[in-house]
Amino acid sequence: ITKKTSAEVQEKLRNARDAELRITTACEEFRPVANRGSVLYFLIAEMNAIDVMYQTSLAQFISVFQLSMVNSPKAAIPAKR
Repeated sequence: ITKKTSAEVQEKLRNARDAELRITTACEEFRPVANRGSVLYFLIAEMNAIDVMYQTSLAQFISVFQLSMVNSPKAAIPAKR
C-alpha cells in the first residue's frame, strides 16, 4: 500500500508541475496585453486632471477597452495583440 500511495503522490506531483508550467506560460503570454490595458485605464483616469469634462466611469472604460480589442489587429500570439 505504501509503494502504491507513493506512486500516486508522485504522479499527482508531476501533473501539478505540468499544470503550473502551462498556467505560468499562459499568464506570461497575456502580460503585454494586460500592461497595455492598464496604461489605457490610467490614461483615461488621469484625463480628469485636464478637465472635469473628461470624467469617466468604469462602464465607459470597459466600453473603450472592448472597442480597442475589436479594432486591434488579430494575432494568434497574445503578445502580438
